[in-house]
Formats: sequence, C-alpha cells, structure tokens
Amino acid sequence: MSPKHRFFGNLIIWCVSSIGSLWFAIDAYSELFGFGSDIVFSPTVSALLMIPIILIFPCIYWYLAMRYGEEQAVIKCKKTSRVFIGLVGVFIVSSVIFSFAYTSTLESKGYVKCTGRPDGWMPGMATEYVLPPSVCGQRGN
Repeated sequence: MSPKHRFFGNLIIWCVSSIGSLWFAIDAYSELFGFGSDIVFSPTVSALLMIPIILIFPCIYWYLAMRYGEEQAVIKCKKTSRVFIGLVGVFIVSSVIFSFAYTSTLESKGYVKCTGRPDGWMPGMATEYVLPPSVCGQRGN
C-alpha cells in the first residue's frame, strides 16, 4: 500500500474517531455538569478528549512519509514524539486534577457517594453520586 493511501485511510479513521469521541465527550460532560439528582462519574471520561490528539500523530507520520519518504518521516517524527509524550503527560495530570476537583464539587453540593458499583459499569470504573442518600442503587427508576 502506498504512503498516499495510508495517509488518506489514516485521515478517514482520524476524522471518524475524532467526531465520535467528541460527540460522546459532549454528551458525557453535559450529563456531568447538568447536576441531576444522580450522577455516575468516571474519571475515564476525560480520555474521550485525548483520542483526537493521540490519533493525529499517525496522520503526521503518514503525511511525512507521503511527502518525503518513509526514512525521512522517521527522522522528522522524532521531534513529534517528544510533543506526543508531553501531551499525554498533560492529559493524565489534567484528568487527575479534574477528577479531584469534580468530586469535591459534588460533595460540596451535597451529593453522597454510593457504595458499590453503578449498574452497567465494571468494578472500580465509576462511582454513583446521589442527592438524597436513600436512593443509592435506584438509578433510572
């Protein structure tokens, strides 16, 4: 497969994945910041915003391979790998900060953390917060 075909295929995958992840991120954040009577919070929600940034780097490589050849693309991508590692670090740190800030905001608004796991989630992946503590585990009823 030629570098041109790889680049355009990668660009299509990037567009579809980016639009999908941003769509889900907008939906998830609107639910989180809607502050309803029950909220299921997962720290992995912020990973949805990372997907377009992370997937742009293969596009950069295939663009450079198409333009300059694969050997030059590897040489030129060494600079972008530092940027990639830095961006992943920034996203991880900002995700941790967002998790602590959001959960403290929920607790200051009077939400109570339910024990156990919310329906449909793997253990340890999400936490349910509710306003009246008596409704823990009754989400969607």
